[in-house]
Amino acid sequence: MKKKLLKYSISAAILAAMLQTTPTFASPIDTKVTQEQIDATQNQIDDFETKIQKLDNQISVSIIKSQKLNDHIKEQQKKIDATKAEIEKAKSSLEAHKKVYAERLKSIQSEGQQPVVTYAELLLSSNNISEFLTRFTAISEFIQSDTDLLNGLNEKAQALKNAQDRLHNELDNLKKSQAELAAEQKQIQENKQEVEKELANAKNNLQLQKDMLAQQQAEEKAQQEALEAQKRAQQLAEQQAQQAQQAQQQAQQTQQQATQQITASRPAFSVPSANASGLADKVIATAEQYLGVPYVWGGSSPSGFDCSGLMQYVFHSVGVVLPRTAAEQQNVGTRISPSAVQPGDLVFMGTPAYHVGMYIGNGKWIQAPETGDVVKISNYNPSHFSSAARVLQ
Repeated sequence: MKKKLLKYSISAAILAAMLQTTPTFASPIDTKVTQEQIDATQNQIDDFETKIQKLDNQISVSIIKSQKLNDHIKEQQKKIDATKAEIEKAKSSLEAHKKVYAERLKSIQSEGQQPVVTYAELLLSSNNISEFLTRFTAISEFIQSDTDLLNGLNEKAQALKNAQDRLHNELDNLKKSQAELAAEQKQIQENKQEVEKELANAKNNLQLQKDMLAQQQAEEKAQQEALEAQKRAQQLAEQQAQQAQQAQQQAQQTQQQATQQITASRPAFSVPSANASGLADKVIATAEQYLGVPYVWGGSSPSGFDCSGLMQYVFHSVGVVLPRTAAEQQNVGTRISPSAVQPGDLVFMGTPAYHVGMYIGNGKWIQAPETGDVVKISNYNPSHFSSAARVLQ
């Protein structure tokens, strides 16, 4: 027993000497970057991404309008071309009849007679009153027929000319609207580029803040662990120095404390419930086939999708016909809360909606986010959505 007490007394002395030469650590440094600052930056990023999605939606709607304007312009041009052809035909007919009429007058005048005189001689040479009346009627109708024909051709040519002028005016108005729409698209894209710059800066700032916070936390943890280790060692040395005879008991107590501090923990995993219907499984599988397809303004095919174009395309695979834009799709199906969604439900941002995607289960949703991005699966947070709709009944 005396040997044991001597052993623990020497150990205590050695520990005390080590503590005297161990440098003390400074208190934890002040945190220059806080989690609140990181959360604020993340909120800025969310706002910028929302702005980009709204601008993308505006550009898609504008492109659809532009496509319709182009169709109207083509139709109007066809009408103008048809009217031009009719005008040329009317002009040719008018010239032909004018030529015949001119030849007739020339023939009469070559004999040194005026048309009225010739017609008068024809009447006076009648053998009886019946022949006179017959010739008079024929001559009157002949003269009137020529006059009516020429007048009619002139009126038709003028009417076609008026129609052509109206069509040109309508075409000019359509082209003016098209130019205004192009200018609007350009302005939206310029606004979007500015937002993208701000978004990139915010993301860089967020990453910098996260790196600084991680470094600070690592330094604080290391300092705290060192301080705790020093404190434990100091307490142990004091206990051994004061009561060397209880060293064995203290050693056992320290071993018990160390044993108690070792605990095993196992992560808990939640098993998602498979509550998707056959149609939902099919439409989700179809959508996942296009993961990685680039976002394209106004896109509605596997070569490129915008948000509503993707939803329209994949739901068509199960026989569900959706309208083209996110705002129109928001009014389809049964309106439900974003927190009550099931796999296959549409989820929307904004009212009217500027962005749409599909909830696929297990806290995930699939979307065509924005320009520069691709079709992808993201974490689902109901608080980020304004509404949801169930279109698979």
